Parts: sequence; structure tokens; C-alpha cells
Amino acid sequence: MNISVNTTACRNAAYRVYQTDFAPAENKTAVMFGAQDEIAISAEAKEAMQKAQSASVAEAANEPGSDLSTTFASFADEFSKITNEYTDIIRAHYAEEHLENLTYDNPSAHIWDKYKNTESPDFRADLSEDERAWAYDQELDMLSGGKHLQMGNPYAFPAAGGPPTLASAAMKALEANRTQIDQSIQAVLAENGAEIPAGTSFRLTVDPTSYSIKVSGLEDEALTEAIEQALNRGDNGKNLYDHLKLSTPAGEELGVEYADGHLAAVNMQQELTDDALSEVKKQVGPVWARYSSTYNPHQKAMNEKILSLDPNSPLNTQERLDRISAAVRVGAPEIIAEFRTRQKDLSLVINENREVDPDGSIALQTYLRAYAQPAIDARKTIAEFYADAHKENSSYPFVQGLEHIAQKYKRFDSAIFRADLSQEQRDMFYRQERALLTGARLTLFDPYALASVGGVQNAQTSHQIALQAVQAKMNELLSNLS
Repeated sequence: MNISVNTTACRNAAYRVYQTDFAPAENKTAVMFGAQDEIAISAEAKEAMQKAQSASVAEAANEPGSDLSTTFASFADEFSKITNEYTDIIRAHYAEEHLENLTYDNPSAHIWDKYKNTESPDFRADLSEDERAWAYDQELDMLSGGKHLQMGNPYAFPAAGGPPTLASAAMKALEANRTQIDQSIQAVLAENGAEIPAGTSFRLTVDPTSYSIKVSGLEDEALTEAIEQALNRGDNGKNLYDHLKLSTPAGEELGVEYADGHLAAVNMQQELTDDALSEVKKQVGPVWARYSSTYNPHQKAMNEKILSLDPNSPLNTQERLDRISAAVRVGAPEIIAEFRTRQKDLSLVINENREVDPDGSIALQTYLRAYAQPAIDARKTIAEFYADAHKENSSYPFVQGLEHIAQKYKRFDSAIFRADLSQEQRDMFYRQERALLTGARLTLFDPYALASVGGVQNAQTSHQIALQAVQAKMNELLSNLS
């Protein structure tokens, strides 16, 4: 077996890629890197490796665009921080009750007694019905880690002027994102020796296809090139573009002014349009559902009758049904509302084309095929993205292959740990590579694998594509009819 070691620069350490030439799979011996290495490396070899690694890192630090330099924070990261702050407020509001709940053998039953069971001596008659409803949902969720705490709780935010909305949280995140990017620009320019004369101003824009950052408004072409070269590294262009899509007022060209050494502040008085809020949802992912404006802590679970098919079953207690209802409510009614809207859209097209599709079966089949196609294409793209890594993981016996994946993304002390990736990337790569190796289902919410095709496609976009396919099919049938 021959082993070669390459070094690639990363932020805090060098990522060492061990390339191995193995015999055929059925005859090879697994090579593990960890506490029990099967490979003995001499002190001289280790010293040579360390020198090569240090030289590579030092060289990369001086190379324009190196990942070692400061990079721009993403809007999604800032939004996540804001959401965590709000979550902490809710946790603090119910902290004492939560600790008290944990002293009971059955905490969920105690929560039900406090807020739902009027016959219990623990029933909180001192609270309003609405306050009890919110407390029931939030305290139950905290038993499971508090991963779905709803931000619309008015009782957790009495001193803050009411609970945050998706729009208010987005504006706060935009302000924080602008500050972070401003600080990063100053750091990047300083790192690269790009001195901006006092009183200089220019405008930053981003090419939406290549995500390259452009500088305009400077007469000094050399300075313009130096600034662009310094800023265009890693995901800076993509992160700045995503930020500008949300922070630029409607109707204006995407861009931001830089003057007196700072970016212009975000206009906190602007109102986010429906399109902007849709973009917020796209960028931040499922966390937006925690800002549901239609969350109703009194709403019962849909199909409640189906949940209790046997009325004589001892399992179908009122407590159980209330807990099921609480779990369903956490799922954000706005998502259900969007699904119902899509159903109405399809029904409208079917009703308008009864002449060529009397029972709507052609429209339905066309819709389902077209709706599923983006997911099929995305799954293929994701598999291709991880193909090389999957080939490497599969070169090991199954159990060792799983350990190899863990070494890359979970074992901080591993020689092949991917310190060059963010925690989010490592988590996603770990999940996807394990799925490929074990035959499990790939997640389609993979922004890294799908970046080359425009990112993760949401349900609304899939719906629009499918609806267009149905309309095209109906037009085809109508033309054949005439």
C-alpha cells in the first residue's frame, strides 16, 4: 500500500488528504486514522509532514482569495442567531415551570393537569385560557428540547413591545448582517493592503450569475481591481448577493454604497414585500415557520376522529389527544395554508378544462409527474456531488466506511478531519455520505450539493413548474380538439 500526503490550506488547520492505493475490495485491509492507527509513521516523516503543512499554510495566507482571510457572514447565520436570542427569552420565561415539571415522574401529564385538567388540584385557574394554551404548547416542547418554540407567544415578550414577527426578525438580522459584512470588508482590505484614501466612496454590486463582487464609482482602476480581488473569495459574493436581495429597497438596483470607511446602514424603516419575505423563507429554511402569524394554541389536530378510531381504547384519553394536537400545531399552520392554496390552483385549472379532461385525471397525472421531476433531478445532482467521496467511502468494508465518514466530519482529533468546512457543511456532508453508503434516503435540502443548479427548490416553485406543465398539456389537448 502506497501512501501520499497532500496539504490544503483551511482556516484554522490544514486538511490532510490521505490517498491510498488498495488491493481489490475483497482483499484489502481497512486503514483507520484515530486512536488505534495501523500505520506507523517515523519521527522524521512526521517532521517533514509538519514542515510541508506549515509551508502550505503560510503560502496560502499570502495568496489572494485564500480561505484563511476574513469572509462575509451569511444572512441565514445572522437570522439563526436572532432566532436563538428570541428562543432564549421564551426559555427564560418558562424556566421555573420547566424545572418544576422535571421533578415529576410523568412531566407531560403534570403539564396537562396544570393547563388542561380543570379537575386537577394543580390546575392554573389564575391564568387566562389563552395563557394556559400557550404555556401548554411551549412547556411540552421544552420537554423535547424546545426545538420548535413558537415566536408568536405574547406572554413571553411583554416588555419587548409584543412578540417578534418574521419581518421584524428579518430586519434585525439584516442590520446585524450589514454590520458583520462592514467589519469583514474593513478587515479584508487591511489584510490585503488595499488603502482607501479618506473621502473615497464607491458602490458594491454582485453579478447574479457568477456572484462576483463589482466595484463602481472609482476613477483609480488599480484600486478598483485591488478591492475586487480582495473581496472576491469563498462565498463572499453569494453571501453579499443574498443580503442585498433583502436589504435593497423594492424597485432599486441591487447594491450598497461604501463611504467614509463604512457601508451605508440598512434602512430599518423599509417594509419587506411579500416577495422579500418569500426570499427570507428561502434563505433561512424551515426556521421561518417558528414565526407563524397564524399559530393558534387552541387549534385541534386535523382528522382528530381518525386519530381515535377505537373510542373504547384506554390509549385514547383526552390528555393524549391534546398532546397530539399540540404536536400538530407546532408544524406551522402557514405551511398547511400554502398546501391548500396549491390544491385550489390545480382545481381551478381542472375545472376550466373539463372539455378535454372530463375527470381531471390527465391534469392530475401531469401535475404529479412535473412536481416530482425537480426532486428527481435534485437527487441525481446530489448523488453526483458526493460521487467521489462515496467511491472513497465504499472502498472500505462497510463498518470501516462509516467510521471513515465519521473521521472526516465528527472526529475533531482525526488526521483527516475536515476543518476547512463549516460546522453546517460537515453536518450535511456527514448525513449525505452516510445515506449513500447505507442506502438511506438523501435529504433534498442540501444547499451545498445543489448550489450549481440554483440551490434548494422550495415547494412553491415546484408547484408553479407543475402548474405550468398542466396548462401546457391542456393547451395541447385543446389545439388537437380544434
